Formats: sequence, C-alpha cells, structure tokens
Amino acid sequence: MFIVFYLPGASPYFRPNPFYENLKIKEKEVMSLLHNLDTKNIEHREKFQEIKEEINFYRNLHSRLLMDQACMKKKLVTLKQESKELQRYLFELNPNNEDEQENTSNLQTQQNVVSGTAGDMA
Repeated sequence: MFIVFYLPGASPYFRPNPFYENLKIKEKEVMSLLHNLDTKNIEHREKFQEIKEEINFYRNLHSRLLMDQACMKKKLVTLKQESKELQRYLFELNPNNEDEQENTSNLQTQQNVVSGTAGDMA
C-alpha cells in the first residue's frame, strides 16, 4: 500500500508505507517456512512409508519362521514315534540278542541328544 501525495504543479511522489513493507517481508519469511515444512513433511511421509513396509516384512518373516518351527516340531515328534516303533519291532524280532539291545540303547541316546537340540530351538 502506498500513500500518494500530490503537490500542486509537481509530479506525484510515491512514498512506500513502512508497515506494508514489513508485512511483505514477514509474508516472505512465513512462506519460506511453510515451504520448508511442506518439504520436511513429504520426506517424513516417505520415510514413514518405508518403515511401515519394513515392519510388515519382518512381521511376515517372523510368522513364517514360527510356522516353520511348528512344522519342524511336528516332524520331530513323528520321527521320535517312528524311532520308538522301530526299536520295539527290532526288540520283538530278536529279544535275546544283546547286540540289538545295545544298538537300541544307542538309538535312545541319540534320540535324547536330538530331543535336547530340538528343545534348544524352542
């Protein structure tokens, strides 16, 4: 906003209003701050989206690992049952054979080692 003074017989003289000039400077500062905030907001949104995707990836990975662990435990239980059945079967075939009984006790020892290892996985 300018104040115009007309002097008789002279050309008009324009004198800038100091309040208006200060207001224009403040507006530029505020617009600059707003632009910086918009830029930072966009950057933070992009970073937030990346973090959300990473969280989803690790959550899915964790779920898959838990499912794999459950499958391995089921397989281990099945293998233990099969091992016991085989040991009983071998014992029924040769109840008097001491070598077979020793092999059976070795198998049981190995089974206990495997069970201990599987317990560590849990």
